[in-house]
Amino acid sequence: MITLPYGIADFRRIRQEGMVYVDRTAYIPRIERLGSTLVFLRPRRFGKSLWLQTLASYYDLRREEEFAALFGDLAIGRGPTPLANRFFVLQWDFSALDLHGSVEQIAESLREHVRSRALIFEETYRDRLSCPIETGGSAVAIFASLLRSIRQTPYRLYLLVDEYDSLFKEVMARDAQGALSLARTDDPFKLLFKAVKNATEGQGLERVFITGVSQIDLNDLISGFDIGKNVSLEPELAGLCGFGESEIRGLLEQISQDRDLATEVAEDAVATMRTWYNGYRFSTASPVDELVYNPTNVLYFLDHLHRQGVPPGQLYDESLRTDCGKLAFLARTAAGAGVIEELTEGDCEISIWQLETSFSLESLLTQLGHDRGSIASLLYFMGLLTLTGVPGRLRVPNLVAKKLFLDCLLEIHLPAPGDSSAAREIALSGP
Repeated sequence: MITLPYGIADFRRIRQEGMVYVDRTAYIPRIERLGSTLVFLRPRRFGKSLWLQTLASYYDLRREEEFAALFGDLAIGRGPTPLANRFFVLQWDFSALDLHGSVEQIAESLREHVRSRALIFEETYRDRLSCPIETGGSAVAIFASLLRSIRQTPYRLYLLVDEYDSLFKEVMARDAQGALSLARTDDPFKLLFKAVKNATEGQGLERVFITGVSQIDLNDLISGFDIGKNVSLEPELAGLCGFGESEIRGLLEQISQDRDLATEVAEDAVATMRTWYNGYRFSTASPVDELVYNPTNVLYFLDHLHRQGVPPGQLYDESLRTDCGKLAFLARTAAGAGVIEELTEGDCEISIWQLETSFSLESLLTQLGHDRGSIASLLYFMGLLTLTGVPGRLRVPNLVAKKLFLDCLLEIHLPAPGDSSAAREIALSGP
């Protein structure tokens, strides 16, 4: 019997407990070739955290004796790079921060996060460190102390940052001007990432991998951090997160054997998932017929099918609805209202001059009132639009995205029950 890791982003647990792992380790050498400080953007619930945990296990010097067990039968196990198990690994996850309150309260939440991760780091590598890490000062001071400890060893640091744009996403959804005011100050994030940049200049930090959703310019959001290379649209990484249809069919084969499902049940499952979850294209250089599925929704569907023998009655993961606050924010802008109206009519596509791959926070907040291209670009990075074979043309990828538009936004723009019902019928008539 197979075990599907629905809702689990712990790579070591998945591998140690024999859960299904769709192998993405062939991307590790590509990542190394692309640079040492990388930014990788994908929509929410698209496998970014699992990828970070895969990198953590691969590069962590503590895991050298576990390498064969964790990676031996995977692509990278057949040809590891020279950097395998050669780093201290430090992880920050900004989605864990409390971003409510004043700048001072946000700074304290960040400081406590950096402090707690430093304590975990010290406990984990105690036998490799020759001096303690001081954790009583600011986030910058704690990070500096951690680096001093590292520099007294023969090893270097790999920093993994998850959800770097959490501050922007949360604050913008509640208070756009508050986000802008914060961005104009020497806020705690700017100070910390200035220290991160300095640490790459011979201070012990050798590699950085940062994930997020929004294309907010790191140089603007965390001032002066201009060394990050955005690899989100690189053709060789287009399939890094997400499932291909052949991979889904392989999983369905195993489920069919476990549950003794009829062939037509498996084929109906593929057809349903193709309609509801397929359609993402993350590089204009990718073939149009090599689209990827949202992995969280696929595992949600397959987990239910495996346990119950039938597909779930609700065909999308409820956790994806948490983007509604951000969608509502966009919907209240003049440009946003026009974009949403266009996307819920006709072929559910929109043409813009070009995909905006980087925004300063100030220009974004000023453009949102009138620039449909900015709105459409944000919706692309949120996973509600995707690339097509035509430059500058985006489309709604699948029925899950359509339903999120409907449930979260149509009531704002079409408050009359009759109008809202009519719009819902149009939008759910097919991709």
